[in-house]
Parts: sequence; structure tokens; C-alpha cells
Amino acid sequence: MLGGGHRLREEIFYLAYHLHWSWSEIMNLEIEERKAYVRMVAERVEAENRALEALQERRGRSP
Repeated sequence: MLGGGHRLREEIFYLAYHLHWSWSEIMNLEIEERKAYVRMVAERVEAENRALEALQERRGRSP
């Protein structure tokens, strides 16, 4: 099952995991609002990961 139901579960899990929102809080969002939060969290996580990688690279080059 890789249809909309699977995607919805992924979105619910993602927001609940990162924002600690309940199932009902997430499901009460309009679809586009929920998708916008998923995008914002994904962008934040990616930015934090890039910052950590840059820090690790700098530390790896330090004596």
C-alpha cells in the first residue's frame, strides 16, 4: 500500500515525532496546512543536518 493512506501516516508520524502533536491535532489541520508544516519541519531538519555536517568537517580538519 503506497497510496494516499501511506503518505498520510508518514505525515502524521513526521509531525508527531518532531513537533509532539497528537493525532487529533494533526488531523484537525486542513490538508494544505498539514503539508506546509511537513515542508517547514523538513526544511528545518535539513538545515540543521547541513550545519552539523559543516561543523563536523571543520572539526575533522582541525589539528
